[in-house]
Amino acid sequence: MASQLEPAFGSRACARALGLVRLTCLDIGARAGFTRDLLPIASSVDAVAFEPDREECERLNRQAAAGHAPWHSLRYLPVALGPSDGPKTLNLYRQRGCSSLLEADRQLAARYVRDDYFELDGRVEVDTMPMDDAATRYGFADATYLKIDVQGFEREVFRSGSRLIGDSILAIRAEVSFVPLYKQQPLFGDIAAHLAAFGFVPLGFEEMHEWRRSTKVKPPIRASGPLPYSRGQLVHGDVLFVRDPETLPDGNEGDAERLLKAAFLALTYGYVDHAAAICARRGVTDYLNGRGIRDITEGLGEASRWHARRYSQSMRRRRLRRVVESIKVMLRR
Repeated sequence: MASQLEPAFGSRACARALGLVRLTCLDIGARAGFTRDLLPIASSVDAVAFEPDREECERLNRQAAAGHAPWHSLRYLPVALGPSDGPKTLNLYRQRGCSSLLEADRQLAARYVRDDYFELDGRVEVDTMPMDDAATRYGFADATYLKIDVQGFEREVFRSGSRLIGDSILAIRAEVSFVPLYKQQPLFGDIAAHLAAFGFVPLGFEEMHEWRRSTKVKPPIRASGPLPYSRGQLVHGDVLFVRDPETLPDGNEGDAERLLKAAFLALTYGYVDHAAAICARRGVTDYLNGRGIRDITEGLGEASRWHARRYSQSMRRRRLRRVVESIKVMLRR
């Protein structure tokens, strides 16, 4: 739990409030490790990650057993999520991060000089388990957050977890596509419509990837050749979806605690006024006041300033990276 000596978001009030809750959070597609998005609230997160490669999953669990800080707990499950209608074929593409249960459209990818990403290296058979079944078997039916990046298979995973998404999940970071890089791939509108049926709204982009048609160099970096600069087409990105808090009740302590979890998930991503609107709900203020936390508004102001400092620092790092990338392009000419 968060210590009063270690302010969360630069705020002791937020740290005390965070200490009241525990959040079970899922990362579907976590070969590189559990998502770093939730580091600001890590002390209250029970982290559950999915790695279908059993050998790699065992390695990650050994690593977690040796020390799972900063998370309250951390475990990896050797499970591929999806409909349970028989084994699925996982296509292993040269760019391993593009590997998918769907078949890539290399002809379309070639428009953006990225067909080499989707050169097939091999195939493996994997068994999938519905997310709702996995939640019962592995004990995460109380999950409030999930991050998912499964290369076009997101909607199938959502369909296999309708109970969990409908009853428990409060926020979802999902990779979405605007161009069908895989055959029969659902696009952003399909994903947004599916989640809207459960009361989720898109809060904002966490990543946006623009691809040019003549170079892999992404704007605003200047490329070599006759067209050094051009904006690219929005091809894919990550969107944060949250359950509309106005649809959530606050009539009892359980409801208030759930709203407080929703507030901290929004706050983690920098949506401070969204978190403030949740904390202004009568049930939440009564819940916090009853536990001696009467300065949450002041705490959210401190959190807002903390996020402002982080944003300024990230912009400086981003500008530096752009300078370095531009120099590399110039040296390659």
